[in-house]
Amino acid sequence: MDAAGKLRHWATVAVFVGPFLGMLILFQYVPVVAMLRDSLYDFSLLNPDRRSFVALGNYLTLLEDPDRQQAFLVTFVFAFGVVATVIPVSFAIAIYLNGRLPARAIVRTVVFLPVVTSVVVIATMWTFLLDPSNGLINNALATLGLPRGEYLTSKSQALPSIIVMMLWQQTGFATVLFLSGLQGIPRDLEDAARVDGCGPWQRVRFVVIPLLARTTVFVVVIMTVFSLQAFAPSLVMTGGGPEGTTNFVAYDIYALAFQLQMPGLASAVSVVFMVIVLTISLIQMRVLRAKGAE
Repeated sequence: MDAAGKLRHWATVAVFVGPFLGMLILFQYVPVVAMLRDSLYDFSLLNPDRRSFVALGNYLTLLEDPDRQQAFLVTFVFAFGVVATVIPVSFAIAIYLNGRLPARAIVRTVVFLPVVTSVVVIATMWTFLLDPSNGLINNALATLGLPRGEYLTSKSQALPSIIVMMLWQQTGFATVLFLSGLQGIPRDLEDAARVDGCGPWQRVRFVVIPLLARTTVFVVVIMTVFSLQAFAPSLVMTGGGPEGTTNFVAYDIYALAFQLQMPGLASAVSVVFMVIVLTISLIQMRVLRAKGAE
């Protein structure tokens, strides 16, 4: 390729890729750099010009603050609860949808509908459903003669209630991923296992699950990262309460920056949280590469 051809080539690349790179730098990397800078200062959003350099002071505060520690603990427990419930339920539904069984189209619609619905809308709907006084769930329990639940106002029930809501909302997404993996498994392998006398559970255990290893790892990591970044349920349903039992890290960052006017500490929490999510992503890539090499 002559010099003119190379120039045209790079001009074409710049035209098509340049706007994307510009937006990526402006809306992704510039805010990250600003966050790293702000985490080293103590200031207020109402008066950002009056800031004092505290170096790693915000990070030391983060390590010593029990409220921040609770927020991280609650987030990890929540992420574990979501993954531990969504994965088996979505896998079972995907197995059902992959077979020649009746009502598959209806089940697909019902399962996937929450995925395309706004999280804020779903959180608002479940807030009404779980209302301790006039919620539909408590009214149904009262009709059956069963005791009412406190749900979002109870320290022991608030987090499990949100996990149930996330199970209902995210199962469809994980099901689609599992279903795509199942449809990539050659039918010949399952037919051969059937001829060898394997029952349905044995075929799932010894054929389907090993061949879905990469898909399972991908779904687990995606659901973990998504759960760690949960914000709307805490904001809409509980406001981080009761007593911080649903105070997720994303909501804690919002509260620190805009309610308590401590953006420096909020930036420090964001940096630590970003490192955790990045670490999980690196583990994902490492595991996927290891699975691909097998």
